Amino acid sequence: MIRPSHFTATLSLAFTLCSCDKAPEPKAGQPAAAPKAEAKTPAAQPATTKPAAPQPAAIKPVADSTPPKEMEFPEAVDIGGFGNSEPVERKDMPTRGIITFGPKDYEHSNGTHWETYTWTKFKAKRSGRYQVRLTYTLLRAALGMQFRMGDLMVKKTLASASQPTKSYLGTVSIAQPGDMPFALLTPPAENAGLSIQEIALIPTSEGEEIKQAEDGVITLNARDATTWSETMRYESKPEKNCLGYWTDPDDFAEWEFQVTKPGRYKVAVSHGCGGGNHGSEVEVKLNGQALKFATQDTGGFQKWQDVLAGEIEIKAAGTQRLVIDPVNKLKAAVLDVQKVVLTPVR
Repeated sequence: MIRPSHFTATLSLAFTLCSCDKAPEPKAGQPAAAPKAEAKTPAAQPATTKPAAPQPAAIKPVADSTPPKEMEFPEAVDIGGFGNSEPVERKDMPTRGIITFGPKDYEHSNGTHWETYTWTKFKAKRSGRYQVRLTYTLLRAALGMQFRMGDLMVKKTLASASQPTKSYLGTVSIAQPGDMPFALLTPPAENAGLSIQEIALIPTSEGEEIKQAEDGVITLNARDATTWSETMRYESKPEKNCLGYWTDPDDFAEWEFQVTKPGRYKVAVSHGCGGGNHGSEVEVKLNGQALKFATQDTGGFQKWQDVLAGEIEIKAAGTQRLVIDPVNKLKAAVLDVQKVVLTPVR
């Protein structure tokens, strides 16, 4: 998993595919509209204007009429101008909750001016934020492409690749379970040897980079977790603001954070559990250390109560990862988690 703070191309943009017709000429006596500005930062920040989001089922192949001018679709942001570098993918990245699409999952149409690959049958099981990773091979030197999914719309130049090559395209937010079609467009590439091996949606954090406070306390809020899960997810409603739907004990949450003050820490988990579901065992894990606690009846899944899991030692400054992983599930659900707090042992 590569955190959005290190590499992100999330764009607040339109979802449905559209043709690239020019804007209508202004009426006599009216000034011409100023062209829209594209983001200038290397991280491809959101465009300055966010159009209203259409309904999700509206994706259709682009009509083969007027060719796009150098694939410059409206509101797209170019993230292909930074050489061939890609973010380094962690070797121990979990596989739980990653959604993959293979060559048999898309529909292909080959027009005079561009080719369209559409994935129309994707039904998201849960809400959440994902990184989009394309794996491909390409025989010619380079090929422009545009990818659209939900709030992500990006154009990028694919480099030549004789072996399957991974390219991270950006992050997409899935607001709710249900239909989530998407598409990829290129100029005609029938002689370019483009082969789409896989598109993967990789869970990523909903929040920001976590840093240790001046007093040494480390607060891991639910929003900042990566949910490696099939059903468990971050619930953003103000009355919840927690990790919920923890009905599958194979789902787990992971926080990546920066430590400046190594040492021993007390671990407190603010959790909720009700309806007689308490008693399931849960582990808190960090760097080979594991602390176990049993969930308590707090009077409801959104009635928070701290449970002291024990103490852990962080031996070095730098990036650390803490995991909450259920050991078992006694009844309908394991728990909800609002936050985890690490407090230095004085």
